[in-house]
Amino acid sequence: MNETIQWPPGEFTIEEAVRLNAALPQAAVRKKLSAALAAKAMVQTQKGNGKIKGKFQAVKPAGA
Repeated sequence: MNETIQWPPGEFTIEEAVRLNAALPQAAVRKKLSAALAAKAMVQTQKGNGKIKGKFQAVKPAGA
């Protein structure tokens, strides 16, 4: 899976990331998000539940 994912600027929900990457299946976007979280390239800024959506943000590399 070598798809390049575009992440929305600032905080975003999974739905916003899926819309931005409409050419890819939702499962692929979720898998890339999960990998980015595991690699600490992405952080979850707000936990989601049935009423509110979780939010994520890309981590800026040091010196950027």
